[in-house]
Amino acid sequence: MRRRRPTRGFTLLELIVVLVIVAMVLAFALPSFRTLILNRRINGLTESLFNSLSYARNQALSNDEAVTVCPYSAPSSTTCGTNWSAGWIVVKQPSSGTSSVVNTTTLSATGPTLKATTYGGTTSVTQITFNGRGLLNTAQVLLTACDSRGSTQARSILIYATGFVQTSSTPGTAADGTTALSCP
Repeated sequence: MRRRRPTRGFTLLELIVVLVIVAMVLAFALPSFRTLILNRRINGLTESLFNSLSYARNQALSNDEAVTVCPYSAPSSTTCGTNWSAGWIVVKQPSSGTSSVVNTTTLSATGPTLKATTYGGTTSVTQITFNGRGLLNTAQVLLTACDSRGSTQARSILIYATGFVQTSSTPGTAADGTTALSCP
């Protein structure tokens, strides 16, 4: 006589229990993933802008010529735009000859927003120019990156008159560590 083998597989009850556990884990994990993604986007934006500003200052010092970082306007154009959230360009401006774009960064319309103002003021800044000695040609500039979470999670870059570029280490606070950020 043959023995009957037990059937292999899951029962309906076991399957339902596993699905409930997976749903509970996802319910707790998804908000954390959203925060992680938003933090990565805003940090990526500030890192990219910091790198462009540092590159522009180094180019100005290396070549003893003005280099400008300004909002992106159109492909291959050396003309500055008005909206920092569209991206930015780095433009070499030799004392003789024509200007040339050396770096272009465009941003997604769904990403964080970016604004530039004079530090300690509300005057909008449309371009940041480093002279041949690496000094800023304007007053100190505060660049603020914001997302849907508002000013408490905003990040900033502060450019001093000496040309020194500094990022904020604490969300919601300017790079000087004392000034609270505001978002548009």
